[in-house]
Order: sequence, then structure tokens, then C-alpha cells
Amino acid sequence: MEKKEFKKIVNDCLLANGFLKKGKYYYKESPEVICVLGLQKSNYSNCYYVNVGIVIKEIYNGLELPRDVDGHIRSRFYFTVGDKEVECLDLDKINESSVIVSSLEGGISEIINPSLEPGGLKELLKKKPVLLYETTIIAKQYLGINE
Repeated sequence: MEKKEFKKIVNDCLLANGFLKKGKYYYKESPEVICVLGLQKSNYSNCYYVNVGIVIKEIYNGLELPRDVDGHIRSRFYFTVGDKEVECLDLDKINESSVIVSSLEGGISEIINPSLEPGGLKELLKKKPVLLYETTIIAKQYLGINE
């Protein structure tokens, strides 16, 4: 698959799921959080990551438009290719848009939508404790999470 086609599929899917594109990033927010998605190309192959940054508004005192790396909680979307889950989608090995769309929508329903619910971050971290490794100390303190 060509890079241009891949980016169009991602763009169309994210916009259809309520994200806004500003610059290179996609944003979806609630009164409490901003969810930021960004594409990252691998330096070693024709492979792309979808990085996630969840910014807690009350403790974020940075730029008006944060980047995915500014997230208090960070993660990546996984893609289901055949019977494997991969975090880097190799465009040389894929030619079906349905794989991209279903994986993006899966990540949105698994990570983004719960984050946007009131009190959703605590529930998300309970459900997916592996995310605690990519959660800042200040966010853990804010959420009252003790490790």
C-alpha cells in the first residue's frame, strides 16, 4: 500500500469517529481530557505506528495543542494482521483498508472512548494496568493511584 493511500484511510476513519485534525495530529476531547493521535513512520522499514497521548487538562500547563508525546498516559494502537497483533503496520505487507479501519476503531473503543468518559481514566487503568508503565507520576498522583 502506498503511504498516501494509508494516510487517507487513517484520516477518513479518524474524522468519521469524531476526531479533528490540526497540523499533523488528531484530537478528540472531553471537559477533562484531550486525546491526541499521531502517526510515526519507522526509521527501519515502511512501517507506521499510531501513537496515543492522553492529556489531563487540569494538570497540563503546556501548549494549547499538545502532541502525542505530551500525554500523561501514552500508548499505541495495535493492528490485527492475519492472526497476529502488531503495533507497527508494514505498508509493504498490507493492501486491505478494512484491516486499518477495524484496528483503528478497535483502538478508539478500547482506549480513547473510555478515556473521554467522566472518571474513565481510572477505569481504563484498572482494565489495562499495563498502561501504568506509560503514565506519568503526576497523573498517577492526580488520579490517586498508588503503585
